[in-house]
Amino acid sequence: MTTATAEVPDEEIAKRLTSPEVSNRSVAQELGVSWGRVDLVRQQLGIDTYQRGRRVPEATWQEAVGRRVKAVDGGHAEWTGGRNPNGVPVLSWRSIAETAYRAVFRMHHERDPEGNITHTCDRDHCVAGEHLADRVLRAERRAGGDGGA
Repeated sequence: MTTATAEVPDEEIAKRLTSPEVSNRSVAQELGVSWGRVDLVRQQLGIDTYQRGRRVPEATWQEAVGRRVKAVDGGHAEWTGGRNPNGVPVLSWRSIAETAYRAVFRMHHERDPEGNITHTCDRDHCVAGEHLADRVLRAERRAGGDGGA
């Protein structure tokens, strides 16, 4: 176990410590590292300690999304909530689950997305509403770029 701990870089631990809702224990078990090492990385990142059962539930879907989006340089936005095993930002609220991309798109564009959501920027996993496009927006951009033809 000590060998596995030494092989896991702090950056990998940091990727999984996305918010105060993620426990040290869950990250330690997932990566095969000690709880203390996860706690040290948490402290270095300045993320509050996980407190089981003390989280105040969000009243609305918008509040749940807003609580997990952090603005970063260049007009981009970072997701601080959970991720699926592929690293895709996800949100689960009151037994409703979907990707953060779809949730943010809906809030920003005030309509449901059609088809897959793609990024219009080159930043991995950016969740800024203006940097997300669905099938309709991609078609509009192609049409505009071809002179409307």
